[in-house]
Amino acid sequence: MDTFYRTHNYLLEHTYSPVRRQLMDEIDWNDRLIGIKGSRGVGKTTFLLEYAREFFDKDNRECLYINLNHFYFTERTIIDFVAEFRAKGGKVLLIDQVFKYPDWSRELRYCYDNYPDIRIVFSGSSVMRLKEENPDLSGKVVSYNLRGFSFREYVNLMA
Repeated sequence: MDTFYRTHNYLLEHTYSPVRRQLMDEIDWNDRLIGIKGSRGVGKTTFLLEYAREFFDKDNRECLYINLNHFYFTERTIIDFVAEFRAKGGKVLLIDQVFKYPDWSRELRYCYDNYPDIRIVFSGSSVMRLKEENPDLSGKVVSYNLRGFSFREYVNLMA
């Protein structure tokens, strides 16, 4: 777990976003299961890290960013990770690249049902079907689309 916190802190220190995305204000961060969808390269990872930076102190262990592309998840489950994260005082788990993990929706549903004090925000491809074709998450996940910069965001970037 400490390795993930070190990576989390490193990414917070070394990831910079010149523009605050409008979507940050549109999301109800109290929802327990939030999906952020978007095209490749649109800034989903940066968005998750900006959320952690804005709402949590750097050394606060209540929030943690993880990437499911990590080799750790080849032998361990999301469910096991969430249980350990929760046992160590975790409250908000930011999961990137969720679609890289087989059976991710079933495991997120299990976590939603069994750990009501944990909030999970996950990102994935814009082609993910979170509600329509995914009975595991139906009625549980609130999904948002992260698109390219809006005109306002572009103007703020260029100013």
